[in-house]
Order: sequence, then structure tokens, then C-alpha cells
Amino acid sequence: MMRGGCVGWCVFFFCLLVSGGNADLSEDLKKSADSDNSALESDNDVLGQGGLSPAAEKENIIDPKDGIILDSIILTKANYRPISLATILAKVLDSVLDSYLEKHLKLHDAQFGFRAGLSTESAILCLKHTVRYYTDRSTPVYACFLDLSKAFDLVSYDILWDKLYSETDLPVELTETFRFWYQNQTNSVRWAGAMSDMYRLECGVRQGGLSSPKLFSLYMNDLIERLSGAAVGCSIDGKMVNNISYADDMVLLTPSARGLEQLLSICENYATDHGLRYNSKKSEILIFKAGRKTSPIPRPLILDGSPLAQVDKFKYLGHWVNEDLTDDLDMERERRALSVRCNMLARRFARCTEDAKITLFKAYCTTFYTCGLWVKYTQKSYNALRIQYNNAFRILLRLPRFCSASGMFAGARTDGFQAILRKRAASLMCRTRGSGNSFLRIIAERLDGPFLQHWSGLHVPLMPVQRAF
Repeated sequence: MMRGGCVGWCVFFFCLLVSGGNADLSEDLKKSADSDNSALESDNDVLGQGGLSPAAEKENIIDPKDGIILDSIILTKANYRPISLATILAKVLDSVLDSYLEKHLKLHDAQFGFRAGLSTESAILCLKHTVRYYTDRSTPVYACFLDLSKAFDLVSYDILWDKLYSETDLPVELTETFRFWYQNQTNSVRWAGAMSDMYRLECGVRQGGLSSPKLFSLYMNDLIERLSGAAVGCSIDGKMVNNISYADDMVLLTPSARGLEQLLSICENYATDHGLRYNSKKSEILIFKAGRKTSPIPRPLILDGSPLAQVDKFKYLGHWVNEDLTDDLDMERERRALSVRCNMLARRFARCTEDAKITLFKAYCTTFYTCGLWVKYTQKSYNALRIQYNNAFRILLRLPRFCSASGMFAGARTDGFQAILRKRAASLMCRTRGSGNSFLRIIAERLDGPFLQHWSGLHVPLMPVQRAF
């Protein structure tokens, strides 16, 4: 069942990434993949029938990764996320299962997480386009950014297997493989070089696993279906756009406070039925203003028994959005990040050759996260980031402070600031127009949309002037 090219490709790709103590095993797997896959076929035949699997495929090491490294709060467990470090055999099996999930899993288009051709930039674009569609028509938008507590760790196995059976056309043998693997895997925690005793998990998908994002997306897909079918919230051209998700990050969008209350009720009921918990302290409400209109919420909105806080800005998937939907704050975020990267390169690689420095600059200083979404900003913010970019290049290559920016970039064959923005905008526009996602197609088909007009406007000055005959 799980034989041939799929297994061989997964093994070869993974073995290129493996090193260290597992090198001998990875070489054996690579040779097996290049020949007749005989070693793998025996294991996979048994797994496909829901039988026993090799012990190595069921062992995991849980490595807590700290998101905040301040000494004062390093002992707070909420600041750690357990990352599962599986064995080579387990990762090979996970690769094979993930490839089959890709073929047989049908998810709602409102789920942008870990899907081919989609990214965080796609989800943010959908959010900002929907908000602009309403605010440009003098209608405020009520948004609620939801935070699930330990979402991946609370997935109920029984519910997940039922969904694999009933909501996908995945072969029964593969579903049984997932069931057996998760119910029999053993785990241990590694902390400061010490290992805990082995234990088994009663719920949760492995963070760091290849198939885990798809399994979690399936677990949450029915919630997206219920929200989209509620006929409450924002819609564009007859398409409901009242919720946007990227894995466990979800935002609800409605043109009224009452509608937001109804959508929150649906989310609460779903979380209760599926063993999930919303964090009311991290979930926040943001009202996008329509011109000078202010539309306060008549009464506090409740989630999990606690009132939700209202804010005037929120960092969604690493991109700042505020009540006016201006991009100055996000451009300042990127300017600060650029300054940090530039100083790091100048300090650590001061003695490198000029060619090496240029290569490092291209790798670390020319990637502006979500810069294709910057369409509403002041000239002051634009100039501040542009000057920071130019000075970063001068500092790294030790050029005079007032040397020509266009000349130094041309001499180094490196893109200037304006060229980067144009390329990123063109890339995002092409991906949006070529996407099969129904939400992105709406954006691509609306020629009056602010993003499409801005992207086109960046390239208009470069087009030759057409003269009348």
C-alpha cells in the first residue's frame, strides 16, 4: 500500500537532512529507497494492516522550547512549548502519511495554515481586504482575535479518528495506522541534559510532526464550516468571510457587535464539545473604524466566562494591524528588525571580503516580512525604512555616509529599496491571481480593490508612455 516512489522520495529527502548519531541508519534507509525498498516494505505492510510497528517508530523526545528567555519568568510553564523530536523511522513514516493526507484531506478555504500555495501573507491579505471593503463603504468591522490554550496538546484522539473516518476519504488502513501509532507511542522529556521516565500521551498531536498541522486543521475544520454557514458576519460578493484561520490562529469578522457575539457563541460550544479551551486573556477585540465614525460595543463580550479586552492594535501572524488599518506601525517593526540584523552582521563579519558581505546582506537584509501588504502609510515611515536600508548597506561595507545609494547598489548588483517593494508586490499579486483559493480569487477579481490598485501603481512609472498617433 505505502510502497514505491512516495516512500523512496520521502526517505531520500529526509536523509539529506539527517546527521549525527543516526547517520548509519539514514544511510541504510537511503540505500533501501534507491533499490527495491525491501526494508521499508516489510514495516509498512504491517503498519498498513494496523499491526505492530518497530519500537523506534513509536519513541519521541519532548524538548520544551522557551518563547521568552527572561530570567524572571523562565520558570513559568506557559512560556514553553513542547516540541516532539521523533526518531528517523518515525519521521520517514510521518512523511509518507503526510503525503497521503495531502491527497485525501478536504479543508475549507478559510483555513490558510500549512497549505500549498498559501502563507501567513495570504491570510493577512484576506483580513485586510475584507476590512477595507467594509470601511471604504462607511461600515465599521468588529474583529475578535482568538487564542486557543495549548491547542495542539488538547486534541482528543477519539474525535480525531472519527473525523478521519467520516470527513475524509483516507483509506481505512491509513487511519488505523494513525490510531495505532498515537495510542502506542512513548514519550520522554529532555531538560538540561536529563531525561524523564517514559510515558504515554492520552491526547494531543505531536508539535513538530509533519502530519500534525493537517490533523489539527481537520480537527478544527468543522468549526470553520459552522461559522461560514451561520450567515452572520462579513461577506463579499455573496461569499462569507466571517472567519479566517491559520492553524490555531483565528479571527472573526462582523459588521456588528451582535453578530460577533453570535460567532463567539459558536466557537465556545465547539470548544466545549471538542475538549479545547480559549484563553480569554490573550483573545482581544479590535474595532476597525469607518472614517471618523466610532462604534463602541454596547456591552462587554464574554468568552469562557471572562470579558474580552478591546485594543486599538493587534499583532496578527507577526503583522501589526490597527483600527485605522494604516501600515506605519508595521513598517516601524520592520525598520527595527533591520537595524538589529545590520548591526549583527557588521559586528560579526567585519573582516569578511566584500563579496561575502554582499551575500550576507542579500540573505539577511532584503527580506521585509509582509511588505507586499503595505498600502496605506505616511511618507515619513516610508523614508525612515528606506534610509535605514541604505545606511545598513553603507555600514556593512564601510562606505561613506553620503555616497549615492543608487550607485552603490548598482555597483554591488543588489536591489535597492524600491526594487524590493516592487518585486515583492509583483510576487504577491501573481500568487493571488494564480491561487485556487476562493477567498484569494475574490481579491484578484475585484479590480477596484486597494491592494490590486497599489500593486499595479508600483509598476506604472516603469511602463513606457504611450503617445497618441
